[in-house]
Amino acid sequence: MGIAKQGTRTIVVDGDRYRWVAAPNGEPGLAIVVVHGEADGQRMVTWVEHGVVIAPGLVSAAIREALLHHGWTPRQRGKQLTLRCVDLNPDAANLRVTVWPPR
Repeated sequence: MGIAKQGTRTIVVDGDRYRWVAAPNGEPGLAIVVVHGEADGQRMVTWVEHGVVIAPGLVSAAIREALLHHGWTPRQRGKQLTLRCVDLNPDAANLRVTVWPPR
């Protein structure tokens, strides 16, 4: 599940290249949509509150969190991983997310 290349930005996290875009989709907030830069694998979406500044540091923190704690496999096809930021004003150094919607 990919995303259109036009309008995306690239980011390198721990040696892997990813493409990402911020999508203002309404509720439940803003979506950070990320895919691997070279593989057509699983997509990851992290929802943050409206008004949060989505900077590269926050995107890289979301990628690391998804990889390390939520089983994201960006190089393999699979169902989209959807996460929600727990904090109203997330900090790139201390990003806390949970699977969305809650199970």
